[in-house]
Parts: sequence; C-alpha cells; structure tokens
Amino acid sequence: MSAGATGDGSVVIVGTGVAGITAAETLRSHGFDGTITVLGEEPQLPYRRTALSKNLVVGDLSDAKITLRPPGYWSERGIDIVTSTRVTDVDTSSRRVCVADTTEVSYDALVLATGGRARRLPADSSSACSPHSLRTRRDAEQLRDAIADGPVIIVGGGLIGLEIAAAVATTGEGSRVTVVERGESLLSRVVPETVADAVATLHRERGVRIITGAAPTAAGPQMVTLSDGQTLTGTVISAIGMEPDLELARRAGLPVDPAGIIVDDSLRTGVPRVYAAGDVAARPHPLTGAPMRAEQWLTATEHGRLVAMTIAADLGLDMGTAAPVPRVPLAWTMQYAANIQIVGWPAAGERIDVELDGSSSVVRSFAGDRLVGAVCMGRGGSGRALRTEIEAALQPAGVGR
Repeated sequence: MSAGATGDGSVVIVGTGVAGITAAETLRSHGFDGTITVLGEEPQLPYRRTALSKNLVVGDLSDAKITLRPPGYWSERGIDIVTSTRVTDVDTSSRRVCVADTTEVSYDALVLATGGRARRLPADSSSACSPHSLRTRRDAEQLRDAIADGPVIIVGGGLIGLEIAAAVATTGEGSRVTVVERGESLLSRVVPETVADAVATLHRERGVRIITGAAPTAAGPQMVTLSDGQTLTGTVISAIGMEPDLELARRAGLPVDPAGIIVDDSLRTGVPRVYAAGDVAARPHPLTGAPMRAEQWLTATEHGRLVAMTIAADLGLDMGTAAPVPRVPLAWTMQYAANIQIVGWPAAGERIDVELDGSSSVVRSFAGDRLVGAVCMGRGGSGRALRTEIEAALQPAGVGR
C-alpha cells in the first residue's frame, strides 16, 4: 500500500483487542488524517492476549512485557485510546456512539471489535461463585494465584485449555492437572483424530490426566461433577470457548447470528459505515458460505488490516493497493516444546495423509482431492506454505453449496 490516504473523517473503534488496534494503526500508517478513537472496557492499554495462556504460570505478565506498544506510541500517532470505557448504545442514523457516562462520540466509520466472553459451565447450586476462566489480563493474574498449589481441573480440551495444562505441567507438576473434555478426543472440533491422539500423548507423558467423553453437569470454583458420576475437586478452570459479545450490535440493529455479527467478505455489516472485525465478526465460510467466526490472533490481525482498507474505500480515500487478506485461518499453539500449527479446516476433510519426519509431522486433510486443512507439528515453516496452497484451491464463489 502507499501512504496516499487523506481525509478529515472520524473513525471510532469499539474494542482494544488486536483487531481494533490493527485497524487503527493501518489507517494512520497509510495516511488517514482524520480522528481515530479506540474505546475499550479494560483498564490497560492494548496488550498481547496470547501471552495469557502461554505464559500463565512462569511468564512475565507485566506491562513492560505484554503491552503491545509503549504508552507514548499512540499519542505520537494521533490515536486516542480510551480505557475503562463501556459503550452503551449506537445510533446508526445520526452516526453516534454513547458511552456509560452519557458522552456521545460521532463517527464517519464505526468498527465493532468487541470480542467475546468466556462460556460458563453449569453452576453448582451449593456454590455462590463460578469457576475461573481466562479472557483478560485480570483473569490471568487471579488464575495464577489460584493454581499455585493443589489440583487443577481444566474443563475443555481445546487450545486454551491445553495451553493452560502445558503451562502448569512444564513446571514439573503435570500430575496435579486433569483435563476434562466432553468430546471423545481432545481438539475434536478442529483436528483429525490422529493429531488429537498425538497431543494427548504429549500431555500424558508429563503426568496430565485426561478424561474424555464426560460432560460437566455442575461446577463451582473448587469442584466439578461429571456426567459419568465422577466428582473432581481442585481449582476448576472453564476453558469451553467463548461467546461473541453481541449486545451492542443488537441494540444498533445490526444483523447478528449465534456465530457473531454477520459481515460480508470485506467486513461490512450491511448498515452503512458500520463494520465488525475480530472474534465477534462472522464472515462467510469459504467452503460453505455460512457465517463463520475465527478466534485466532493472526485472523484478528488480518481483520484489522482488511477493515481499514474497506473503510478507506467507502470513505473515498486512496490507500493504494493492498495484498489480499487470506480467507484461510492459521492458528498456532505451543504444547511443551512442540510447535503445532492448525491451517484451514483439518476436521472437515474426509481423508488424511500423514507425513512423518523424525519428531516432526504434517497431517493433510482432504475433501475429495482438494486440500482443505493441515496440522503441522514441529515444522514452524510449513504452516504458511500450506495456507497458501489451501487458499489457491478455493473457488471464488459458491464453493461447497
């Protein structure tokens, strides 16, 4: 892109996560001259949320370590970051947002990057408190203290739950960790069974107990009862995913779906000058056309770039030619010393091909003869190449319909 954009418009972004922040940076760094205001409920300046689970036990969660940019960075670029601020309403006809202190902020373009909230486990009637969860820095700080001693029970065998398990077990205390997954295998919604088995082996070798095929029926901060009759005691952590925060979108009259705020491929909501990005945005699935959210850090970053380019186009600004933003998701996780990359939709394939090379492997997933997903273990450089290959195989429209 070239730094050719100009304009006196006002862009308001709700949410200080990486999607909203990347949108602000992209607009400013490519010549947008108008005002940029980012409103967020958390008290901190924007930070790296990926550090919360990966560095939970022994990592540094201080400002100096996880804050995205130095404090002066934002003011130097004319980006107004407003923390501890809750947006209560949006008037799309007058193009104004209302915050909890009754302040109104006008916009020419509005981006909802509100993310989501941790899903809740069914409550134990004998407990006044819910199990711990991990979405914010405050959650991480509280959780770090809670899991310092004693058994740890993680409900949910997805990426976040397994990263927490690995963080504890890496200290040599894997024997006090239990992972409970209601599906028949770990990561059951995102990877083929052969990969799930390999990941389970990584954890069991370090003493982690894994229970599959058992759903929680009641849970509190120190106890969970399972559908198979077991009752486990210890610090309970809910890691069963997130729900998109749709309250503001609903009040604004935007199109929503259980998957999120419905947007087109360019992240437009269908309401003029209102966009959604990041974990809350439900973009058309390239394979089915159905609304789809992708909760990966890289996807959120790319949404930020894409929504900035879309805003520029709609405001009639020249920001040059941008490289296309991939539609294929790419996520990565560290499970102990193993770098695992999940590309595309490996659980959607009908057959798999396994390529082994010593301690590393690539599992490719095919729908018919077309590659639709892959999982790389111990091959950090393979993920992006496979992503490019899957992207190239996607037809422009109507795939899988």
